[in-house]
Amino acid sequence: MLHGWGVSSDKYIITASEILDLISSYVFYIPDLPGFGKSDEPKDDWRLDDYVEFTRSFVKAVAQRESGFEPIKDILEKAVKDEGSVLKLEDKRIILMAHSFGARIAIKYAVRYPQDLCELVMTGAAGIKHRLTAKQRIFFYMSKIGKAVFSLPGLSGMERFAKRFLYEAAREKDYVNASQRMKGVMKNALAEDLTPLLEKINVPAMLIWGENDHSTPLADGELMHERIKDSKLFVVKDINHSLPYNDAGEFAKIFLENYKTPCGRTDSSSSRKEGESE
Repeated sequence: MLHGWGVSSDKYIITASEILDLISSYVFYIPDLPGFGKSDEPKDDWRLDDYVEFTRSFVKAVAQRESGFEPIKDILEKAVKDEGSVLKLEDKRIILMAHSFGARIAIKYAVRYPQDLCELVMTGAAGIKHRLTAKQRIFFYMSKIGKAVFSLPGLSGMERFAKRFLYEAAREKDYVNASQRMKGVMKNALAEDLTPLLEKINVPAMLIWGENDHSTPLADGELMHERIKDSKLFVVKDINHSLPYNDAGEFAKIFLENYKTPCGRTDSSSSRKEGESE
């Protein structure tokens, strides 16, 4: 499972627990992506492709291994020394779950490495680029004007506080709370519109969305459902972008009712119709 921006693997322990309480045969791997949680920040302004390759290395070094636990750092070092031979393991496919920013990575992963996946499960998935809203445009121009104003002698010391106020007023707290390095990473991620990639996804996809998601609106989920050929969309009422951990029980229920066997699909006799959620 790939986590969202500004949080870490810890946030999704409840998500995994809800699923494992119902079906204990699953094994969850929830890495802290570079720059989040206990992982170090990348050494430069990573792009989505860098996160895709990190995830692939993690899958090959950890999720597809049969030999038990071994620190990923040690495995990757061996892979470099052995020119990758240590990673040539059984072709064991995985279910790739992803939330928000993590889904940006998952979309590109599914297009690039479909052979690794038996299903793609995305919730509150980011990746569709929108035009700036009127409010965002106003704050954008204000920030440009503010930059000129606060370059004047005696006012430069106030620039940092003014920027923080503007970003928080525009609900861009993720950006204002990020380090300088991660601000660069975020800019790179937001610059990519992944809409053209959706039609290239050839693995089954389950989309689980909060009805009141204002970060990645339901319209984004509907567009993804329309563009991804083999996809199902499920909408949970009265829940927002925090669905996978603030309503983990419902998330787990939808997933398990519509994905019953490893690397298989449920048949049409499922008790819940597509798009419905209790």
